[in-house]
Amino acid sequence: MLALAKDKGSDSMKLNTAVNQLLASVTLTMLTANAAAQSLSPAFSRIQPETFSDNMGLSNAWGDYDNDGDLDLVVAFKTGDVRLYNNELGGFTNVGPVLGLPTDGKERRAIAWGDYDGDGYLDLYIGSNRQGNELFHNDRSQGFTEVTAELGVGIPQVSTRQISWVDFDNSGSLDLFVADRVGPNVLFRNVNGKFVEVGTELGLADPRATVGACWFDYNRDGRLDLFLANQGTGKDALYRNDGETFTDVAAELNMEGGARERDDGGVDCTVGDYNNDGHFDLFVATYGINKLYQNNGSGSFEEVSSAMGIEGNDHMVGASWGDFDNDGRLDLFAAGYHDEDGLRSPHDRLFHNLGETFEELDLVRTALNGGDHGVQWADFDGDGDLDISLTEGYNIAGRHPLVRNELSRETARQSLQVSVTDQDGVLNRAGAEVRIYNKQGDLLGLRLINTGDGYNSHSNKPVHFGLPGYDTVTVEVTFLARAGRQTQRYENISLAEYRGSSFRVQQH
Repeated sequence: MLALAKDKGSDSMKLNTAVNQLLASVTLTMLTANAAAQSLSPAFSRIQPETFSDNMGLSNAWGDYDNDGDLDLVVAFKTGDVRLYNNELGGFTNVGPVLGLPTDGKERRAIAWGDYDGDGYLDLYIGSNRQGNELFHNDRSQGFTEVTAELGVGIPQVSTRQISWVDFDNSGSLDLFVADRVGPNVLFRNVNGKFVEVGTELGLADPRATVGACWFDYNRDGRLDLFLANQGTGKDALYRNDGETFTDVAAELNMEGGARERDDGGVDCTVGDYNNDGHFDLFVATYGINKLYQNNGSGSFEEVSSAMGIEGNDHMVGASWGDFDNDGRLDLFAAGYHDEDGLRSPHDRLFHNLGETFEELDLVRTALNGGDHGVQWADFDGDGDLDISLTEGYNIAGRHPLVRNELSRETARQSLQVSVTDQDGVLNRAGAEVRIYNKQGDLLGLRLINTGDGYNSHSNKPVHFGLPGYDTVTVEVTFLARAGRQTQRYENISLAEYRGSSFRVQQH
């Protein structure tokens, strides 16, 4: 190149000019390619690393226990500690010991927020490993009182996995489902504030080794159905809610998970409409081959993990859908681990939804590679983008990191959060459906009011939509009621009006 620059004459000058143009073109191409690569890389940073430094965390769940408008975070540890991190303007302090939550003792590995008595404050159910579960009543955010024995929900020998507070019979009150890793699953019906076990009579006392459980109305008949991710040789299940009983239709729909060995099987599941067609799809994290079931809208599913670029044969433990870049498409985070001769290390996977397929992003040496169990998305700082809480339960040098999403201010603001309540304003409508439309009536996205995912956790939080290029939208909420599916619609909802908060829909 230097020799060409020294040559004289028009030919060499032309050549020199051509070379310079070529170099400029190559440089521009490289810069463009690098910019594109950077745009796909998640920009996340860990906050308060000392606060979230301890290991053995298993389950994590978001919920506004003190009704101050900020999402708080609870984390259950294998050591027995249950930490409640109070969120004050995006800063977190563990107030669990002051408010009466456990600090040690038996292994606690499942956790769920739910306002079972409808007093407007989220209560907390905690699952253990064969040492009895606990229900703590929220005393208007001033403390938590254990009411397990009084309400009969201890289940002494249960090896608890997924817990879900759901209204399975559309009675208007929250019922309680508990998955058991070593025995029959348990379903309590809430009868005037008292809990009655009805799983056996309804056909839900499945004895297989259930870990993950997802409630959603897959066939749109107005009743919550139940998918079970079962570990070991037991096949997965999909229980259709027929009103007076439940029927396992997994074999009929080809959703049993395929052949598996004793060390394989389903571990977690998460529900989301990844292709924005208005029907809920299902991802199943497994020990083995992960599954992505696309809902065909006719009451059937198609397994499309390979076709969509979500593959892998490893130990995936927790998973959750979330639109981390606010592009209007749900992305997928799956937490798991590598096992090399008994030495376990985090193996986290973030699948970026490109529309026609998913692209896995490289998380090595990033803030997001630090979990092997819990995964919970939430906009904890109210800036419009989804942040994430992770737990690392195996590595003795592990953490339970809280990670902030660093999307640009402009991109973060292209979003809307929606909260859903019952007729009394209580946040207990898990399983309700939220759809967003543009002015032309085109569907922009569908979300499920959370019924539990991300490994043995049930968060109580708004649903989040990335809405690039929109200022106003139409919000439609479908409630599941005794009379069937009931829809409420709200037009001309301004995104700007609800920045830092959520658009709240109260059931009629």
